[in-house]
Amino acid sequence: MSVFDELQAHSALSFEQARMLPLEAYSSEAVLDAELATVFAGDWQCVARTADLKEVGDYVCADLPVVGGGVRSIVTIRGEDSIRAFDNVCVHRGAQLLTGCGNETRITCPYHAWVYRHDGSLIGGPYMAESTEADGAPFNPDRHRLPEIRLEVWNGFVFVNLDPDAEPLGPRLAGLDDIVGKFAMESYVTVRDEVDVWPTNWKLLVENFMDAYHVFKVHKESFGANGDNTANTEMYPGTLDWAHHRVVEADGPDLTADGDDRLDGEWRRTIVLAAIFPGFVIQLQPDWLWFLMITPMGTDQVRIAWQVAVAPTTLAAADDPDALVADINALVDQVNSEDHPVVAGIRRSVDRPQFDRAPLSYLERNVYDFDRYLTTRLSR
Repeated sequence: MSVFDELQAHSALSFEQARMLPLEAYSSEAVLDAELATVFAGDWQCVARTADLKEVGDYVCADLPVVGGGVRSIVTIRGEDSIRAFDNVCVHRGAQLLTGCGNETRITCPYHAWVYRHDGSLIGGPYMAESTEADGAPFNPDRHRLPEIRLEVWNGFVFVNLDPDAEPLGPRLAGLDDIVGKFAMESYVTVRDEVDVWPTNWKLLVENFMDAYHVFKVHKESFGANGDNTANTEMYPGTLDWAHHRVVEADGPDLTADGDDRLDGEWRRTIVLAAIFPGFVIQLQPDWLWFLMITPMGTDQVRIAWQVAVAPTTLAAADDPDALVADINALVDQVNSEDHPVVAGIRRSVDRPQFDRAPLSYLERNVYDFDRYLTTRLSR
């Protein structure tokens, strides 16, 4: 039986029957190519926060993985009327237009100085007066513009989709919107912005983030420093678009600042762990937010673009905001240091199949949800 036959069979399993994905799914180049062609080419990927695009001309570049091991460079930019996303290459001869993030009054090609507006239209290029179009007409800037990529904004996050015919994102996330919308996380203030590369398969990292089973063991010195919260973890069935679980400490501290009325009751003590498939995951709290944008760089390397943001009311109420941010960043660094060797080790293990894939715990419900999403997509 091929790995694709195994994946198709896996897509039909109930949670009670579920196991880890076939091990070859984490090491096969053919599976990765199928993921790139099906999942990453056709589903919504987060590329930025609206908080990174506040002013007209603010832009953020992103590299989206494509079949063959390369990337498709795009740029998301705020214009006078909206945020748009474009291919980040000049239509003249393909030079990359922008890098990183910043602000530009106009987008100017670094190669031949062709100039574009924020809406992707071409203003013009120097020394083109004697050039002609393919049909022999005089060169006309109005005939040329940057190819636009579909974009949607969801709760302060900017998502793009390379498939112009893909279903809209918003309706697919309606249920999740009901859960996270009350946090108003679009207002959280970015305090850290990083990009890492880890030696593991991208799926293992998504699975790990949504795995509530490992927290009591792997993170006993970080998240578990004040006690095991496993009993306070509430698992919920996911969909083929997203999944989540919550940690609610009934007798825990109120995580909102005095006077912050965004949340009521237990929501003031609630931590939400959520994933929007394929590779966007968040840890959302009343006081701060940690999110990761996860994309493959091969079967054994994953790119992780991540940010930490803090609720403005939490920052305003802090006696020492810098110390508060430092403490949050130290916690995130410790969590990463605890996860890194585990997920890297699992990737090495799949190359030498020496273990049975045993049943999942109820605390791995969201791992099953992600695997069901993936196997369903690859079985179409």
